[in-house]
Amino acid sequence: MFSVIIPYYKKRKYIERCIDAVLAQTYQDFEIILVDDGSQDDVAQLIEEKYSGKVHLIQQENHGVSAARNIGIAAATHDYIAFLDADDYWSPFYLTCNAEIINNEIDVKIIGSHYTRNKSELKLTKNSLDYFKFENYFKTAVRNTFFLTSATIVTRNFFEENFGFNSNLKRGEDIDVWLRAVASGGNAFYINNTLVYYSDEDSEQATSTIGVVENSLVGTINEYYKSMLGQSENQAFSHFVSKYVYFNLYPYYFNKKHHQKAKDNLNNNRHYYFFLHLPYYLPLSIGEKIMSNKKASRLLRLYLKFFLRKIYI
Repeated sequence: MFSVIIPYYKKRKYIERCIDAVLAQTYQDFEIILVDDGSQDDVAQLIEEKYSGKVHLIQQENHGVSAARNIGIAAATHDYIAFLDADDYWSPFYLTCNAEIINNEIDVKIIGSHYTRNKSELKLTKNSLDYFKFENYFKTAVRNTFFLTSATIVTRNFFEENFGFNSNLKRGEDIDVWLRAVASGGNAFYINNTLVYYSDEDSEQATSTIGVVENSLVGTINEYYKSMLGQSENQAFSHFVSKYVYFNLYPYYFNKKHHQKAKDNLNNNRHYYFFLHLPYYLPLSIGEKIMSNKKASRLLRLYLKFFLRKIYI
């Protein structure tokens, strides 16, 4: 039922824990595809010696995590793609719970699961499955997009009919896939049981710097989704995109280096919300001062969050 896609880049310290957690699943109808994205370590030797016949290893030059995931998806043979990062791991019941939803529900497009950064909270004993179907995901997603890469499963036919992860995006490339999967139709579900450990142990993980606006989803989303936003059946999605831009664009907008391109993207918003737009009327010089002050930038975020959650719902 599941093709487990694990992109790997210099995570030797964690990869055995990750693979062992998959092999320990109580549901055993799966394949593991590990894509080594040019790590130049001994992972191939590890797979040969410890996991021969259990893990399909693909090796490539370093092209980034999105390209690695896409290579894994292309090699997948099962109906559902389960994503897992090399330093994260699952409860033994993760695939069992997802399989139960797939078997009991119709037209399952995407499933997310609750995750934790605290190992002790991971459910290692079987509890009753607690889940729900999103009735209006894009209204809910303004508050919480829910899906996390290591805790998300998507039907393979979505990737057969649509392109996968956008290698040009360095921020938001995973959110992009989840949004397009939901918008493409079918049903989306979320498991409330805590089934995934999301690691922050690796000190070499990507930093929290904002990066280049052209390589972020929020900085390109209106142009990127242009054809989808013009479709009348996607009005809920269209409103969500505008709100997503208002809530996430300001670090770029109030940065001299990225200001003009961020402004162009804001101007392409299809929907105008006065109170969300209000901070963007500030002069760039004042906005830069706000962003340089942690307390002030936090207040700006709380301001936007208030109107998204209390007024524009």
